[in-house]
Amino acid sequence: MPYLYPPLTAMAFFVPLSYLPAGAAALVWNTVSLVALGAVVWLTLGIAGIRDGKAKVALTLAGLILATCLLPVRVQLIAGQINMFLLLLVLMDFRRSAGKWRGIGIGIAAGLKITPLIFIAYLVITRRWGAARNAVAAFMATVAVGFLLAPADSATYWGGLVFHSSRAGGVFDTPNQSLSGALARVLSGEQFANWWLVVLGVVAVYGLAVAAWAFRRGADFLGFSATAVTGLLVSPISWEHHWVYVIPLLIWLTVWAHRRRARAVAAVTAVLVAVFTVRVFMLLGIEESPPAPMALAAWEQVIAAMFPLTGLLLLLLGPLWVRRHFEPASAPRDFIAGDPPQHGPTPPREDAADPVPDRVPAGAAPPSRPA
Repeated sequence: MPYLYPPLTAMAFFVPLSYLPAGAAALVWNTVSLVALGAVVWLTLGIAGIRDGKAKVALTLAGLILATCLLPVRVQLIAGQINMFLLLLVLMDFRRSAGKWRGIGIGIAAGLKITPLIFIAYLVITRRWGAARNAVAAFMATVAVGFLLAPADSATYWGGLVFHSSRAGGVFDTPNQSLSGALARVLSGEQFANWWLVVLGVVAVYGLAVAAWAFRRGADFLGFSATAVTGLLVSPISWEHHWVYVIPLLIWLTVWAHRRRARAVAAVTAVLVAVFTVRVFMLLGIEESPPAPMALAAWEQVIAAMFPLTGLLLLLLGPLWVRRHFEPASAPRDFIAGDPPQHGPTPPREDAADPVPDRVPAGAAPPSRPA
C-alpha cells in the first residue's frame, strides 16, 4: 500500500514499528488497536449514561469482543490502519470531562490524517469557540512539528500532495464506500465531474445542519455522529475501515433501546450492525475490486454502496426520531448522559407553598385542595 498520510504520522507510528520484525510489528499494532477500541467502547458507555463500575467493565469487554466482528474493525486490523486511534482522539472531546481541553483531540487527529477536520466545522457551527480554537491550534502544532522533523517531506505533502486523493486508489473500487465511489460506479466516471462537487457540497451542508440541529435539542453525541457520517459520505475516498466512526453510535443506540425497552430502535440497531458486519456484495458474487465496477447491474450497484446509502438514510430519517424523543434544550448540553429531556409539563417544585393555581379558566370548576 502507498503511504498517504502526513510525515508526522509516519514518524509517530510507522518508523518505530519498522525496527521490529513484521510479525512482531503486526502483533504490537493490533494489540494497541484493540486497546484503543476498548477505550472507545468505555467512553461511549460513559456518554450513554452507564455509571456502575462493574457493569461498565463487563459491558466494555463484551462490546470489545462484539465490535471486532464489525467489518470496519476487521479491515482495520488486517490492513494495519490508524482510524481507531483517530476515533479515540475525536471521541475524547465529546465526553463530559473534556472541559477546557475540548478540541485538542480533534486537532491532533486532523494533523495525523486530515479527514477529522470536519469536526472543527461542527464545533464552529455549534458556537463552541474555545474548543474550535483549541482544535485549530493543535492541528497547526502537529503541522509545525512535522516541518521541524521532516521539512522537505512536509513541504511536499502540505504543499499540494494532500489534495491528490487519487493516490489512495481508484475512486470507483467497491471498497470505497463514499458517495464519490458510488457515483463513479453508477455513472462510469473515473474523474470528478464539477456537478459531483455540487452534490457533495449539498450533502455536507445538510449533514452539518442536522448535526447542529441535534445539538440544539441537547443531543450533542448524535450531532457528533451526524458529523462523522457526513464526513464519510463527502470524502473522496472512504474505505470500509474508515467507517469505524459508526461504532459509538451502534453502542449508544443499543444502550438507549435497552433502557427504554424500545423494540423498534433495537430492531433498527440490529439491522445497522448487520449492514456494517456482512460484506453483502461479496456474498452475492460481486468481487471486492471487480475489473469493471462500472459495469455492475443496477441492483449490484445498490448492494455495492450499502455504507453510503445507510449513511444517507441515517441523516434523512434520524432527525425525525430525534424530534420525537429530544425536546429543544434551553442550554444545549455538551454530551448525552443517558436519558434525554422528558416530554410534558415541568413538574412542580418540591418547595411550592401552594400547588393549587391562583387562577382558574372561565367555566372550569376550581380544583379541590388536598386534605
